Amino acid sequence: MSLTLRALLIAAAALVLVFIVRKLRKSQLQVLDSVFWLLLAFGFVLIAVFPQIAYALSRLFGFESPSNLVFLAVIALMVMHDFSTTVKLAQLRDKFNLLVQELALRDDESLQ
Repeated sequence: MSLTLRALLIAAAALVLVFIVRKLRKSQLQVLDSVFWLLLAFGFVLIAVFPQIAYALSRLFGFESPSNLVFLAVIALMVMHDFSTTVKLAQLRDKFNLLVQELALRDDESLQ
């Protein structure tokens, strides 16, 4: 793994950490939601400090380059996170619609 990629991983981890801390301080992000991003940043640092992990996994899974493995892993994690966020959003929409319907029924009862 090139030194440039290792530096990029550490820089990305630092940026994620700074961004998450700022969002938590402004109460724009819940602590539970920040765990994913902090684990991702920790993973970046782990791979950058110990590139042997990426080499071993890339050999195990048949990748030609450890950087390809890192990029694929990040893309896969982002897709999984996006899917789980979509599921949470769908659940919130259902709850919101139910709440609106209940309020409409209460308003209709109070008018009669």
